[in-house]
Amino acid sequence: MARLKKTWRLFPAKRELANELSRKLNISRYIAQVLINRGITSEQAAYEFLYADTKNMIDPYLLKGMKKAVARIAQAVERQEKITIYGDYDVDGITACAVLYKTMKRFGANIEFYIPDRQSEGYGLNSTALNSLIHAGTKLVITVDCGISAVKEIAAVLGQLDVIITDHHQPPAELPGALAIINPKQPGCLCPDKNLAGVGVAFKLCQGLWQHYHGAEGQFFDYLDIVAIGTVADIVPLTGENRALVKAGLKRLPMTENLGLKALLAICGLANKAIDSGNIGFVIAPRLNAVGRVSQATAGVELLITNDYQRAQELAQLLNEENLARQNIEKMILAKAEKQLEAIDLHTTKVLVLAGEEWHSGVIGIVASRLVDKYYKPVIMISLCDGIGKGSCRSIPAFDIYMALNHCSDLLTQFGGHRQAAGLVVPAENIQALRQRLNDLAASTLSATDYVPVLTIDSVICLEEIGAPFVEQMACLEPYGFGNPSPVFACRDVALGEKRCIGQQSRHLKLKLKNNGVKDVIAWNMGELSNNLTCDENIDLAFVPKFNEWQGQKNLQLVAQDIRQSLTSQTQAALNQIAPDRDCIVQVYLLLKQSNQSGQYNFFLKNIMDKISDNYHTVISVKVLETVLTILRELHLITTKENQERDEITIQLTPAPTKKLDLMDSPTFRNCLKMRAEYLAENI
Repeated sequence: MARLKKTWRLFPAKRELANELSRKLNISRYIAQVLINRGITSEQAAYEFLYADTKNMIDPYLLKGMKKAVARIAQAVERQEKITIYGDYDVDGITACAVLYKTMKRFGANIEFYIPDRQSEGYGLNSTALNSLIHAGTKLVITVDCGISAVKEIAAVLGQLDVIITDHHQPPAELPGALAIINPKQPGCLCPDKNLAGVGVAFKLCQGLWQHYHGAEGQFFDYLDIVAIGTVADIVPLTGENRALVKAGLKRLPMTENLGLKALLAICGLANKAIDSGNIGFVIAPRLNAVGRVSQATAGVELLITNDYQRAQELAQLLNEENLARQNIEKMILAKAEKQLEAIDLHTTKVLVLAGEEWHSGVIGIVASRLVDKYYKPVIMISLCDGIGKGSCRSIPAFDIYMALNHCSDLLTQFGGHRQAAGLVVPAENIQALRQRLNDLAASTLSATDYVPVLTIDSVICLEEIGAPFVEQMACLEPYGFGNPSPVFACRDVALGEKRCIGQQSRHLKLKLKNNGVKDVIAWNMGELSNNLTCDENIDLAFVPKFNEWQGQKNLQLVAQDIRQSLTSQTQAALNQIAPDRDCIVQVYLLLKQSNQSGQYNFFLKNIMDKISDNYHTVISVKVLETVLTILRELHLITTKENQERDEITIQLTPAPTKKLDLMDSPTFRNCLKMRAEYLAENI
């Protein structure tokens, strides 16, 4: 399959504000523009973001239920009652369990932990496990990263067991009858940051306990290396308190005193190296996750809490081996899935629903994600066993997979999840009907453009602007992750000097540019683009600038996110005079929206054209601008009124539409696409 083409979407340039932040914070205006693109527009907010630390942590007692939970735990510690931490088998649950366990040990608690088995027990509290804990003498259970939906399970053990819930998932309408619930998303919770991971909530409980034993002024910031791993792995927004926790934890990881982490970093090849969120997401977290997917997650907790050097080495080796086993299982299932796809018409199939006997349920979610990345379609992977299918679903932004499953609920035994990831249980005989209904739903709600991945560009930049100081300033934007993606820049019309494929099967591409700035480009997994690029001709490049360290040398290079052959200036100019494209329409709409918000409704067409040229480096004609306004009117996004005496036009945005808009609903836009395609076919 050919590499998917991406739509480049450029943030609108806000030059005055960017220059102001640049001057006040002494940073590049391009870095300032990145902050603006992330919604950070004031000097104070920018300063707090760039220099986030643990000094201004949220008071743990702002979390509803904290006072009651701490009092009951302190009572259990004093009485030496047996306490069990009930966790989850993913990295968030493993790290939350370890942080709370290590903290409670310091207070002298009689503490144990319990992680359910993914295959036989599944996620969350279950009655069999709770009854087993009761029989083993447990008096108090503290959940981490689970429990908020366990209404029936907790009701069944009331009077026999006290339960404290710490969780971060969305609470249901009916909350469990636990002794205390600590969840920033629950009604009435005053904690201002609702995006904490499960390990973050557990850490706030540790802070609350520390204050109980050491006074209200006591500050507790231990184990942030573990907290950082769980927070990054759970893909919560790396903003607010999460950002401060991860930033501090990343600093501690290279010098961690945790024996298990030391052993794991060594086996990953990260010992004594600077560690970023990418290292956690792609190297450390998969090894902790592997034991929960393939065998028993208890080994992950043991690794993080052990004080035995030899045991730490053994467990790190086990996690590494389990990760290799997970990779092999993943490759096997992926190959079988790809074999099924050979019999499917990928042009007409809107949702990929694949099923196989005994596919490992702990791995199919990863395979689904890989297929979404490759084909950019919603994917459901179903593991069949004894006539029952257990499925993992991954989707694209335009298709709400949870709502789609809700539409098919009569075919399903069980389902749950959110917009882009979900799980389901389905009788085998219903899979074909499920496949058909999901495809019918996608066909009726999605357009062709919804199946085109979008690459968001922070700013167009001259390569001469990028040097070591620029990349060092970029480091202040880290840690990157969900809610704070790595900035992507673009340059246009750069002459390509050299190209060569590298790596196994020529999978990767190395380029040399002809310019006065950074010349080296690495394009991972883009080797197939080599045939489309011609040396000594110009390319457009979307990239992330980074330092490359190899054999003791440190050089700047551009890590390509996408590459395309530049249109000739004549072709681009001609297209811009013929008909607007999607980006042009978006640019005009955003400009009008900003103007309306500031109270401007009357315009001269020339002023709009000049602002589009300044902000987006795009020159458009009066004819094209008038076409854009026609399209926006057809979509009922604006109303216009001409004042011919003053040569002005009044443009006012209509209220935001309630349904998803599709440019293809505009006859004028459909005609524009046809005109542009006809021109390119005749002239290129």
